[in-house]
Amino acid sequence: MQPYPLVIRLAGEDDISLLCNLARQTFLDAFGKLNDPEDNQAFIDEHFTQEKIRASLQTPGIIFLLAFNKQQPAGYAKLSNHEVPAALRLGVPLKMEKLYFLKPYTGKGFGEQLYRYCAEWAFTHGYSHIWLIVWDRNMPAIRFYYRLGFTPFGQDVQIVGNDVQMAIMMQKKI
Repeated sequence: MQPYPLVIRLAGEDDISLLCNLARQTFLDAFGKLNDPEDNQAFIDEHFTQEKIRASLQTPGIIFLLAFNKQQPAGYAKLSNHEVPAALRLGVPLKMEKLYFLKPYTGKGFGEQLYRYCAEWAFTHGYSHIWLIVWDRNMPAIRFYYRLGFTPFGQDVQIVGNDVQMAIMMQKKI
């Protein structure tokens, strides 16, 4: 058995449509029932366009990882070294901006496998910590990150459409 039953690879320019589709669907899978539909659509229209994904892919310090199960797209992660909050001044931190799976792949251990891949990638590229922002009402994600050893270090505000939401910043030494 492989150390990662998922096949994980770096995304490239040829994956822009796939990344857009995954980003849109995983966002709706995770938050569709928790937010106003108009706010969800506004967020998707702003953040998950081909132009935005292309710009991110072309930005040094940002990578996307694609996860496949049985040759089918299952999820993705986005890592970025562009932003470090003032409250986190430890070592060399890397932000895990996204870690999402399509609904049929959630609750099966794939999220932990992709996180571990992200952590290994970060460590081999000289990063000492991974940090993230999680919505304070997303209890399954908060439990997941605690289980992985993340600890809170601050709060942030996220805007989804017209809805201002509180979020928790968490970090973990790798």
